[in-house]
Amino acid sequence: MTFLQLAVITCLAFVLIKFSASVFGYGNNRVLNSLVTAILAIFVAFELVKLVQAIFVKLG
Repeated sequence: MTFLQLAVITCLAFVLIKFSASVFGYGNNRVLNSLVTAILAIFVAFELVKLVQAIFVKLG
């Protein structure tokens, strides 16, 4: 596996751990909250970049 694939799998694992902790009432963990917030921010930024690229390809 490449580094990127391992990073994506690790991030998904952290999000699933956070979800499981929330389900069982332990979701107010500062470390997990920070990790999940960073992961989701990176994902949103990546999707925005891809959207802008698609718009430039469509218009250009």
